[in-house]
Amino acid sequence: MRFLAILLLLPLMLNAATTGTKTHVKMQVDADHLSLPVSISIKGKDRTAVDARLDAIRKELEKRFADQPGWELREISSEFAHAEAKSYVSRANNGSKLFGDDEADKGDVTYVASARWELHTEADKGLKGLEILRTKASDLVKAKNDDEKQVVGNPEYVLTNPQDYRNELLDQIKNDFEEAKKHLPEGQWTLEIASLAQTVDVVALGGKRFEVSLAYRMAFVTPKPEKATK
Repeated sequence: MRFLAILLLLPLMLNAATTGTKTHVKMQVDADHLSLPVSISIKGKDRTAVDARLDAIRKELEKRFADQPGWELREISSEFAHAEAKSYVSRANNGSKLFGDDEADKGDVTYVASARWELHTEADKGLKGLEILRTKASDLVKAKNDDEKQVVGNPEYVLTNPQDYRNELLDQIKNDFEEAKKHLPEGQWTLEIASLAQTVDVVALGGKRFEVSLAYRMAFVTPKPEKATK
C-alpha cells in the first residue's frame, strides 16, 4: 500500500524538481498503556492546612503505586493553595466590593489547592487493570466534606512510546525510496528528512489503535547525463 501511494504521487514529484514533494510513511500500532485521569481539589480558610492536606493525599496515592512494576503514577499538574477567585465579596456597610483590593475583608478568604494525575498500567491488562486503577484512585478525599473534591475521568488507551518506532519508520522510508526509484525517470533523486531527531507523529484511530508516521521528501535533482556521441 505504501508503494502504491508513492506511485500515485509521481506526477507531483516530477513537477517538484527543486523542492520535492512531502509525504509520510505510516504504521498502525497498538497502545502500550491504559490511563485513568484523577483530579483533586482542597479548600479551606487556612492556606498552610490546605497545602498540607493535598500533600497528604499525594503521599497516599504514591504509596499505592510504590514498588509495583507495571503500575505507574504520573503527576500532570499541581497548584499550591491560592485565594479562590471571586468577582465580589459582601461588605457590612454598603453593598459589595471587588475582591483583591487594598481593603481585603479579613476572614473572608477561601484558599484552594489542586492537582491532577494520570494512573497508568499496561494496556494488555484490559478491564481487570482498569478496575485495579479505579481501586487505587478510590477514597482519597474525606466523604461528605464539601471542601474536598475528587473527579475520576474517563479511561483511555494511550501510546507513550511513539519514538520507539522511529528506526522502523526510517527503514520503511529507505525501502520505499529504493523501490520508487526503479519506476522513475533515470537521474539523481534525493531523499530529504528534516532531522533524524524529528518527532514521530501520532494519530489516535480509536480503541487501542494508533497511527505513527514520519515525513520525508523525495526530489528529482538532475536528469541522467547523456552519453557522449561520436
